Amino acid sequence: MTIFKRAAARRLALLGIVGLVAVGALAASALAVLNGSPDNGRHPYVGVAVWFPTGNPADGFELCSGSLVSATVFVTAAHCFPEGAAVFVDTDESGFADLHQPNFGHAVPGIAHPDPNWQLGAHGLAGADRNDIAVVQLAGAGLPQPGNRYAQLPALGSNNSLPANQPVEIVGYGIQTQSPLTFGTRFDAPAKVIPGGGSVGDEFLKISSSPGQGGATCNGDSGGPDLKAGTDLMLAISSYGASATCKAVDYSQRMDTAEALGFVSQYLND
Repeated sequence: MTIFKRAAARRLALLGIVGLVAVGALAASALAVLNGSPDNGRHPYVGVAVWFPTGNPADGFELCSGSLVSATVFVTAAHCFPEGAAVFVDTDESGFADLHQPNFGHAVPGIAHPDPNWQLGAHGLAGADRNDIAVVQLAGAGLPQPGNRYAQLPALGSNNSLPANQPVEIVGYGIQTQSPLTFGTRFDAPAKVIPGGGSVGDEFLKISSSPGQGGATCNGDSGGPDLKAGTDLMLAISSYGASATCKAVDYSQRMDTAEALGFVSQYLND
C-alpha cells in the first residue's frame, strides 16, 4: 500500500495492495494524535469514516475522523470525501478494525456532502482549506448515542473570546504506529489554542503541536474535533498542518462561523 499526505489534507489514503512495508518510509514523528492515548470511552460520539473509492475494499480506502452531532449527522472535513461518496461510519473505539467484520460490524452507511463553498488553498494561508467542513448523512436510525450525548455546536462567534492558551482535547483515528502499521483506534490528547488563535483567525483555530505543549494531529485525523477541554463543545475540526512531519502548527476549521453553523444546521433541521 502507499500512504500519501499533503499539508492541506490530514486524511489517510491507503490505495493498492503492494504491501505495508512502504509505510516504513514515513518519518517516525508521523503518528496520529501525537502524544495521545487511547480514548477509553471519553468521547463516544467521535467516529471514523471510511470510503472505498471503487466500492471494493480490496482496492484500497480513504479514512477520516469526525463527530456525531445527532444520530444521523456526522461532521467531518470537506477535503475527505467527494460529494455523494458512499461512506461507512463507526463510533467503536477500534472502528476501522470493525469494518473488516462481516457486514462491516457496527458501521452504518451514509452519503458525504462537502460544503459547496469549500475552497482548497484559499484564505491566504498556504495549503489552507476555506469552509473545510462536510457532513455524512447516515442511513436509517444512524448511530444513536446513549443518553443522547453528541458533540455540541458552539455559538456564533464564540471562539473570538477564547482566552490565551485555551485548553482543548483533540480526538481522532489516524496512524498510531508505523511499524507495524496501526491506526483506526480512537485516541485523544490535550492541546491548546495558540494565543490569538481564536480572534485572529476568522476561519481557523491555530493549535499548538509542540511535543512539550500537548498533542497534534496527523494522517487520518482530518475532521476530528477540537473540543473545549472537559466538555463536548466542538470548537473546531482538524483541517491541515503546515508540516509533513506533523510538528508545526495545526489549523482547525472553526465551527462557530456563520457558514459552518448554517451548513450543518440545514441537515439537523431536515
